[in-house]
Amino acid sequence: MTRLFNKFSSINRSIFLLWLGQLISHAGDAIYMIALPWLILELTGSKTTTSLIAVCAYLPAVLFSLPAGVIVDRFNRRAVMIFSDAARMITIAGLVIFLLTGGVSPLVIGTIAFIVASFSTLFYPARDSLIPSLIPKQSLTSANAFISTSGQFAHLAGPVIAGVLITLVGLTHLFTLDAISFTASMICILFIVQRKKETIGKKSPHPHLHDLKEGLNYVIRKRPLAFLLLLTAVNNLFIMGPAMIGTPIFVREVLQMKFAAYATIEAFMAGGMIIGSILVWKIGKNFNPSLVLFIGMIMDGLTYSCLYFIHTYPGTKLLILIHGIGIPMITISRTTIIQKVVPDKFRGRIFSMVNMSVIGLTAISSGLIGPFAEILPIGTIFLVIGIGAALCGVIGLNHRGLMKLVD
Repeated sequence: MTRLFNKFSSINRSIFLLWLGQLISHAGDAIYMIALPWLILELTGSKTTTSLIAVCAYLPAVLFSLPAGVIVDRFNRRAVMIFSDAARMITIAGLVIFLLTGGVSPLVIGTIAFIVASFSTLFYPARDSLIPSLIPKQSLTSANAFISTSGQFAHLAGPVIAGVLITLVGLTHLFTLDAISFTASMICILFIVQRKKETIGKKSPHPHLHDLKEGLNYVIRKRPLAFLLLLTAVNNLFIMGPAMIGTPIFVREVLQMKFAAYATIEAFMAGGMIIGSILVWKIGKNFNPSLVLFIGMIMDGLTYSCLYFIHTYPGTKLLILIHGIGIPMITISRTTIIQKVVPDKFRGRIFSMVNMSVIGLTAISSGLIGPFAEILPIGTIFLVIGIGAALCGVIGLNHRGLMKLVD
């Protein structure tokens, strides 16, 4: 990992700055993402309400991802990222003020979560579209692996920080840390310098709706890419609700443990993701990225299915660690495929479709998991959804067009 860090900090200052800003802001996000469902569970004790709040946090990806992609392809991508960070910082600060003044309304909290997620729809498509303008094409796999470690280190540190600080500063100020983290991200992005000029359509004479249709038509014409987006959506429909809502329920009901155990389990997942990113960086460029992606999907699903058989804290941590290894195999490979296959002028729109497939389906999946968990044991839910997610990988491995998407 040190060699990887030194390589990019010395060769490409902009990639390093992007990594550093993402490391800090992702740590804040990691704290936010585990604090939010725990806050609702404490306030209401309702699994269904917790699921509904999670829907608020992910629904904007369904509603706004496609328009966000048009914005990303029309405007300077650095500026879009800075705007997104600033808007999220201000909104989360509003949540802190609401909680400090005695606010307990799930409706208000859900509205704030919805607004934060709405601004997030701009950031990640802009970031992934920007990266090819910072580095040579042959370095994309290594750079994506490097950038992904920022999130994984953050998701390793974030839950640990949350577990320690919740006893010192309380649950409310975990959100304060998230608000502060966006400032560091903005500063880093300000100093990024691009190697290549973006071919974005700032002066496009066409209305936004035309650009939206143009992006959709591009995907329809490139059928393997369309099928990749479809598999991404189905896989996340199976996996993301249990990941976001099922895990805290599993900790409370099966393990019968508290927030610190939940935070530690999330940290073990981040540790597995770091291992997976290093593996992709070291050997991923030697393999077809489609192969790596679909093997990762199979791992992702089967490890969750195994939670049906696990009822101990050490066993859960080990299984989640293994589960985490498969996640960057999916995310890094999918990002690299799109960066290599899709022309720059379409990248914002295509990455927004990925964002809609990942985050948007998380909203639907999270909304379903709470009611299901009211009537079915959470272990049974993990068993079923894990098998469904793994089947997505099996289908991908047997699809000739997907396996030949990147020559």
